[in-house]
Amino acid sequence: MTGHPDFSVEGKVVIVTGGSKGIGRALARGFAASGATVAVAARTVADLEAVANEIEAGGGQALVAPTNVTKSAQVSNLVQKVMERFGRIDVLVNCAGGGIFVPSLDLSEEAWDDMVDYNLKSVYLCCRAVGEVMVKQRSGSIINFSSGAAATPTPALIHYCAAKAGVDQFTRVLAAEWGPHNVRVNAISPGLINTQHNVEIMGAAMLEQYAKMIPLGRVGEPEDILGLAIFLASEASAFITGAIIPVSGGPQR
Repeated sequence: MTGHPDFSVEGKVVIVTGGSKGIGRALARGFAASGATVAVAARTVADLEAVANEIEAGGGQALVAPTNVTKSAQVSNLVQKVMERFGRIDVLVNCAGGGIFVPSLDLSEEAWDDMVDYNLKSVYLCCRAVGEVMVKQRSGSIINFSSGAAATPTPALIHYCAAKAGVDQFTRVLAAEWGPHNVRVNAISPGLINTQHNVEIMGAAMLEQYAKMIPLGRVGEPEDILGLAIFLASEASAFITGAIIPVSGGPQR
């Protein structure tokens, strides 16, 4: 081994699910600005086109891929579309997800299923489809998205907490299974991030209150996730797999 670690993602083909808003949007733009080709997947075409236009205006390359990641056929179509266009997939970022507060006794079976599908089943479907490509090409990095809620009991978020805890163990098992094929699987566990979704479900006042419990004294911004995501996508992290890495501003006080 010689020289410095290779943190470059130049020329890599990256799929970002949930790429039209929040953290996913920041990652799609950041990967493109760092020289990667980005396939942006989400359900709303207009939002996807807006992100792609931003990427292309900055000189990057983007593929708009409308996809409901809870539907197997649509995920398969996403992978087929990327392979037909670029011939390989180097990085999968499973960023689609989110939660809403519902007390456990008020939680319907349908709401439970929707939350688990969106946060956990989607990860399984995307990993399964992209994994077939990565195992054959004997290379790839998968970055799942967990949450601090996976380990912290959070009232009225039992469905979300359970789904994200599932993502953690899913990540570890897949890392063990696909490691021999040179496919790495890790997860990023964000703390409280200043996204439109979080503002809508929590309110600005509650976000400010939570910020006081964070050692760094603020909630995170979507761009705070980018550095770790690029590291995990690059060869600089070539000996890291099965890790669940927090980006949270420190342990809550």
